Amino acid sequence: MLSLLLRSPVVVSRVSYASPFLVRRFASTQIERTVSDAVRRTVKPLDSRKTFLIDSYKNLMETSPVMLFCHHNNLMKGENAHFREEINKVGGKLTILRNNLFQVYLRNSRKNDPAAPAKRSEQDWKHPLLPLFKGPTAAISFPETDPAKVKKVMKLLEKAQDKLFVIGAKVENDAYDLRQLDSFKDLPTKSQLQSELLGLLHVLSGAGLVQTLEAGSNMLYLTLKSHEDNINPDKQKNENDSEGN
Repeated sequence: MLSLLLRSPVVVSRVSYASPFLVRRFASTQIERTVSDAVRRTVKPLDSRKTFLIDSYKNLMETSPVMLFCHHNNLMKGENAHFREEINKVGGKLTILRNNLFQVYLRNSRKNDPAAPAKRSEQDWKHPLLPLFKGPTAAISFPETDPAKVKKVMKLLEKAQDKLFVIGAKVENDAYDLRQLDSFKDLPTKSQLQSELLGLLHVLSGAGLVQTLEAGSNMLYLTLKSHEDNINPDKQKNENDSEGN
């Protein structure tokens, strides 16, 4: 395409009077656009708001191990700012979602590029999070799996009442309903669980493991010895007589 343009008499005549910088800039811009279009195909233009939002939702879901989905009702500008600030204080981030575009992302989330064209039959219409998007929806994202932070946010939202309330969640790769989320928020953190596991392994390894094995072998020896004495009482009597002498 670029070569055809440069062969045009009009283009050549105009370029001949242009500076070398403009020529290089023109050529590089055309090449970048051509390569970009060849590498990635999207339903909407690459620089469109819709493509940008789908890309941002993909990044948000992939970088946030825990996300709470909420319905919001007529949040005023001041209320929106207030909730954002309070949620930030406990380690979360509030994002107002565009339902139709987030649903597009969810239906195509298994694909490398959710913004790319896809047949209806290729989309995931049974994604477990899709039923949540039936009203004005927001997401509260967390950069790590920390049930304590989720608990703080849920306690904070109790004061919001019907202004902002949780309807479901994503924890790691699973969709949670409110009952599962209520159980999750009372769990220890992942690091705490790992520390407890390491402590248990430490007890069962090294000296702890030797003591455990020794205790088992000693108990086995005593059990067998007692059993032998019961079977052969004369032997036990002879051993006692020899010890007395």
